[in-house]
Amino acid sequence: MKRRQPNSVARPVFSGAAFFLSSLLSLFLLLPSTAAMARGVDLATVLDPVAANHILPLDRPVAAVPSLPDRALHFGDPIDTAKARMTSGYGWRVHPVLKDKRLHRGVDWAAPKGTPVYAAEDGIVTMAGWRGNYGKLVTIKHAANVETFYAHLSGFAPGVRAGAGVKKGDVIGYVGKTGLATGNHLYYEVAIDNERVDPLADDLNAQVNVLAVRVTRPDGQIAETRGLIEAR
Repeated sequence: MKRRQPNSVARPVFSGAAFFLSSLLSLFLLLPSTAAMARGVDLATVLDPVAANHILPLDRPVAAVPSLPDRALHFGDPIDTAKARMTSGYGWRVHPVLKDKRLHRGVDWAAPKGTPVYAAEDGIVTMAGWRGNYGKLVTIKHAANVETFYAHLSGFAPGVRAGAGVKKGDVIGYVGKTGLATGNHLYYEVAIDNERVDPLADDLNAQVNVLAVRVTRPDGQIAETRGLIEAR
């Protein structure tokens, strides 16, 4: 019987497994570089660990810390007055729900539910939540002792929360009738040293910028706004 001669070219053992492992290794090496190229990273820095060590990490930008205005304040309208109707001003009135006579310490603007409400000046949000008869309320501090109140809201604008900075004219919420209210409207107050003043007074900005520097007021001081005289 004639002996068979071995083939001149030896076949590789486990050629299929070797091919699979080789492909897997190539894919493993290729993926990082492809992802890096997609991100716009220099491929040389990916393949060179020494060079990569000198690349600064990409950090998120640090958000500026909100601060109070360092200028004179000048309040704007907290609602588009062309789309709203003033239904009650600052002064004595019979409360529409409680039916007793009391001082209305702000201004009511009737408007459809969802009408945007704006920050009257730059400042820092001190509250965005529920407060008793105010319902959903946003308060904004504009100076050490100057604050505005926006009440009976149906909801808050995205990002409006305590500690957030806002700019004059930013949307902070939307008209509603939460709390003690008979219909959709914005109730707006301006407080100086925690004392409410007439938001529609002709001299409002003068009051804010002059009186805001006073931490306390003399006993018996008389405040006059739009013809209303009230002994403090």
